[in-house]
Amino acid sequence: MTATIPHSATSPVMRYTTLAICCSSVLVASLDNTIVNVALPSIARDLDASLSTLQWTVDAYLLVLASLLMFSGSIADRFGRKRTFATGLVIFTVGSAMCGMSTSLHLSNPSKSV
Repeated sequence: MTATIPHSATSPVMRYTTLAICCSSVLVASLDNTIVNVALPSIARDLDASLSTLQWTVDAYLLVLASLLMFSGSIADRFGRKRTFATGLVIFTVGSAMCGMSTSLHLSNPSKSV
């Protein structure tokens, strides 16, 4: 007795669309990491950052990306891959925009007056 694999109900166009979306999201994440590395001299000059702060800027990005990849896999199993992917892409976009608009490398504490 041989097991048969059921034919997927999705069309080839839908498969290629899904593949294109997944590939473009990987491209965006890689491009963002590249942009951070290219922008390091400007970050150091404009925000008066030390070498160790610049190293932590890149390391923090990679640590968050790696840890959220594992976490998002289990979340996708619970809430659906499409919803998890869309939510992650929105959070990534908003976070990248906020980092791009920052004027300092330090978190501000509203309870302290300057």
